[in-house]
Amino acid sequence: MFAKTLTGITFAAISAFALDRQVVSQMAESAKTIETEAARIASALKSKKADPGEVKLKIDELSGSVVKLRELVARVESGQLTLSERDRADWQLVKDKVTLLEIFHAQKKKLADQDVARHRSLIRAHAGGLAKRAQKLQETVARLERS
Repeated sequence: MFAKTLTGITFAAISAFALDRQVVSQMAESAKTIETEAARIASALKSKKADPGEVKLKIDELSGSVVKLRELVARVESGQLTLSERDRADWQLVKDKVTLLEIFHAQKKKLADQDVARHRSLIRAHAGGLAKRAQKLQETVARLERS
């Protein structure tokens, strides 16, 4: 009886750990998607003849990835986190970087909603910044995956 209980507890702990690893992996994938899409937006805006409708569409599509990333962070936060001191610092960095991504994306979206052609260089700069921060987020998430 004791062995079954211990096995059940061990299985539950392994399942929770695997779920956390799965969520962390999904965070890395979302960050990679954000990096790629933001870089595409920045690249498209290099041309003065960039199609404003297409740029807005790409920005709206990117919103889904940013929302998914925020949901993944909330999902991990809602669980019982037992992290080492180093992992706790990395986790705080992940949360901070996700917040920065949201700010950059919101600003880019706001500018695009106003006038893509008029704010082309600013939107491009925000998209480039978003891509760089998404890459940095991937690096931090990778450290958590290795722990």
